[in-house]
Amino acid sequence: MPAQNRSPFIVLPLFKKVSLGMALILSFASVEVYAQAASAQQQAAKEKVKESTWLSDPALTKFVQKMVESRYMPYKVLGQKDGKDVLTYKAYFRPFPADMERFYSYWGMTAAWYIARKDSMAQEGYEEIWHQSYRDAANTELHQAVWQKTSTANPDLPRLGSNYADEEHEQNILVAMLWRGEFKKLDVTLGSGFAQNHAGRLKSNTLYARFATLSRLDKDFGKQFDSWVKSSQLGYAHLARGMFLQEQAWEARGGKFAAETSKAQFAGFHKLSAQARIDFNKANEKIMACAMCAGELIGNNKALSMQADDANLLKAAIKQDPSLYSPAYAYLGTLLPQWGGSFEQIEAFIINIGKATGDQVLVEQLKSRLCYYRGNAIYKGDPEGARVWFEKGLNSQPYQLLVNELALMYAKKNNHQQSIILLEKSLANGNEWDIYTLEALAQSYFALGMQVKGDKLIAKRDEAVRRFKNGE
Repeated sequence: MPAQNRSPFIVLPLFKKVSLGMALILSFASVEVYAQAASAQQQAAKEKVKESTWLSDPALTKFVQKMVESRYMPYKVLGQKDGKDVLTYKAYFRPFPADMERFYSYWGMTAAWYIARKDSMAQEGYEEIWHQSYRDAANTELHQAVWQKTSTANPDLPRLGSNYADEEHEQNILVAMLWRGEFKKLDVTLGSGFAQNHAGRLKSNTLYARFATLSRLDKDFGKQFDSWVKSSQLGYAHLARGMFLQEQAWEARGGKFAAETSKAQFAGFHKLSAQARIDFNKANEKIMACAMCAGELIGNNKALSMQADDANLLKAAIKQDPSLYSPAYAYLGTLLPQWGGSFEQIEAFIINIGKATGDQVLVEQLKSRLCYYRGNAIYKGDPEGARVWFEKGLNSQPYQLLVNELALMYAKKNNHQQSIILLEKSLANGNEWDIYTLEALAQSYFALGMQVKGDKLIAKRDEAVRRFKNGE
């Protein structure tokens, strides 16, 4: 099939692409911009570079992914045909430049693909820092090229519109990559996220949120996850699919008490949870010091009633990454009364986790969750008592479900002004693109006759939905 007839969204055998994509975008306000006194090639010449041997296409792809995880970018890729007319490639690497926002490296492109990609990259503000061409055994002209964008050239931000959140965008493009079958790009993008995290440039909870976004997708994504795992040698696909399967397991069970849950629901719950466990263990083997994996295993243990190792998993997670909150959240969930624990055990756990981590923000988050669970436990019989617990949980780090529940209670009592105060604060505290919050706040505005404000929020909600669907 001629190359020009193939889908531009799928990584094809004819050419390979390794991309940091949007994964190297930092919060724009916190980016440090460095003046570039020399070209990328001149700067690389001054640095100690690393190089690969001559490798096959698949071997080079794997090697580049490994180097990207170590924060090295391929600034030059050579191609050749050997004496047996076999195509091989060799890459040269240098550390990520301080002012680099992202890069793309392609190899094995036809001339038509190279020209099209060159024009596209130029329009997006990328500088071509390497290009080479040669002919294969069939006398086809093939091209290698590397493009880089620095933090001083970012035409994407104005195009996003409405102060669209960078991190929301990061999550949306991961979903788009998965749906389009761009599995190698997914591996590299998530790998670069881990590399940024290890270097202190990306918060652990932010990286976790990217995986959590993938986990909450519709069941129709199941085949895409399976294809990703099949095509990848890395652990990210296993971790993401495991989280997805665990979410599907809880959906299958439903949210009712055990006495109100059918045998068929329990069967589906346990089957999907067992499948998720296989992926979590695989991810834990493949991803070094994976605190995120430990946290997911704690939640999976609860689902499968295998909680004997939870304390050790939590201890390991805190040692590996004390700044990641998901293991503590998962452990707190195992202490709920409906899972054999008690609120007193949760209170003791919060005290102990504060001593172990010294993280007051985490403590406040856990206290807010405890208040939510206490209120939720008595909501049916004593809604007023539940409201008191929810309001008690409005500390400096309120749990989002608590905020949502309390805002709904205010709205039901026609106390829309109080609901507005609560939801506006939630938006201001970093939740500005949450669809539920936008919708609920808009309805409270409408109830008070504030049509213009409500319309703006509905427009913003619609933009959030559209961008999610389009992977923007």
